[in-house]
Amino acid sequence: MLKEIKCDKFIEKGLMRAPIHCHQGLNSVIGSDNGANSIGKSTFLLILDFIFAGDDYVNEATDVIENVGNHVIEYQFVFDNKAYYFSRSTAQHARFNICDANYKIKTTIDKTAYCEFLLKHYHMEFPDLMLRETMSPFIRVWGRDTLDESKPLLAAKKQPDKNGIAVLLKLFNRFSEVKEQEEAYKEANERKKAFSAGQKYEYIATVKNITAYKDNEQRIHELEIELSHLTKENNDGLLELSSFQAQQLSSLRLQLSDARRERTKLIAQRRNFEAERDPSNQTFQKDFESLRTFFPEANIKHLSEVEHFHKTLASVLKKEFTESASKLQEMIDLSLEHVTALEDKIKEINDIPTVSEAVLERYAQVQRELYLLRESNKNFDTMTSLQKTTSELKTTYDRLVRDTFATIQREIDDKTKIINDTIFNGLKTPPLLAIKSANEYEFFTPNDRGTGSEYKGLIVFDLAMLELTALPILVHDSVLLKQIQDDALEKILELYSRTDKQVFIAFDREATYSQKTQELLKNSEILHLYPNGGELFGRAWNLETNE
Repeated sequence: MLKEIKCDKFIEKGLMRAPIHCHQGLNSVIGSDNGANSIGKSTFLLILDFIFAGDDYVNEATDVIENVGNHVIEYQFVFDNKAYYFSRSTAQHARFNICDANYKIKTTIDKTAYCEFLLKHYHMEFPDLMLRETMSPFIRVWGRDTLDESKPLLAAKKQPDKNGIAVLLKLFNRFSEVKEQEEAYKEANERKKAFSAGQKYEYIATVKNITAYKDNEQRIHELEIELSHLTKENNDGLLELSSFQAQQLSSLRLQLSDARRERTKLIAQRRNFEAERDPSNQTFQKDFESLRTFFPEANIKHLSEVEHFHKTLASVLKKEFTESASKLQEMIDLSLEHVTALEDKIKEINDIPTVSEAVLERYAQVQRELYLLRESNKNFDTMTSLQKTTSELKTTYDRLVRDTFATIQREIDDKTKIINDTIFNGLKTPPLLAIKSANEYEFFTPNDRGTGSEYKGLIVFDLAMLELTALPILVHDSVLLKQIQDDALEKILELYSRTDKQVFIAFDREATYSQKTQELLKNSEILHLYPNGGELFGRAWNLETNE
């Protein structure tokens, strides 16, 4: 159990407070008789949550850090007569320090290891049980999300009911009985969600409803008839063709037609090129003597030089023509290979000389549409099957949870009745916890919905859980207790005191209650807080100052 708490920031009248010693049964944090607020009662209860691996003290009580600064909480547990010393800093609250008896740090561990330590020493090592999800609902402090009188298993704001139901089953060590069925339901539900997402984003063809499904069936029938007629009209040439093959044939024939046209153009280019590629084959009159007859003054020497230039130019062009012709021939050869390859592919699929291009294209279109319609309806059938399977598994899971919980509920109902009768002398109805399904529960006091009664129901339920399960502590803030009538409060404090576990409460105005109540509070007091220097940190920071 928790034995000691200390911090160098805990101040009283300017001096550091002595270590706070805790004990079995009731541990009371007492405020002043005038009911003064902001003295640190709820803050100390949040520190208890901090000691039990909670984070609300640093996340929610931010005014403390702002006004006091980061500080270290040092504390001691005793299990089987052996002391264990720890410290936890608000500045590095993800780490837990293992200390010696003087709180000198020996080593540091993370939250997981620390929670495992507490589970082991509190004998709570049940399958799948986690410390925080189990203890958090029963640390009911102002500012936390655990004061909802209709949801006693709530550990955090907006947490679904199914989490609380799972915690309850784990606390009674009955969760393994439903875990396998829960996993089967979750897996089926995930498959359904994934398939539904594929349909939503159109990765999977589908129809939206049964009407569209039936329309598809009608269209499939019409297309099948058309496909049959296409096949018969073409001497069964299309009978063995798949949709993919038909599309291939249509595409290949278009490619073949284009390739043949390209090859013909290249061959024509080659013929024209060969006719003109050798300028030296062109003949010119070079009878310069005959030319002199008509032009006596002609410069024969100049004409000879021009002719020589033409011969040199022809030699150069001939070389270039030869290279170009070679490249042109390569292109013709490649074109021929392409044509041959296309012809071979068409022959590999099927030789259908009697099928026209238009018929082949229509056949491919019909096959494509049939495939999409059939896939859409097939996926609709798959989705329907997944929905049915998921629904059946959920029904089975819900029934198994209710059946498993039935025996637990009898134990809880019997215990809450005993506790409630003890508090109210059998004159008032006890609270009820009802499991409606694996995902929903109700908690209420029949025929009594007053504020005091609702909080009383939480207290009765918590006391029952403390007695029936391995739950090690309860933490109840004054907001729960101040609504309870005086005689009932006295009985509740007696029940707190009798437990062999630990209950921590915050309380004020003790002098206004019965003598017995005052005695119970005085005997259980571990910390007394009051205004003007007696606050938890020695001062209040919510007061205006004259500066």
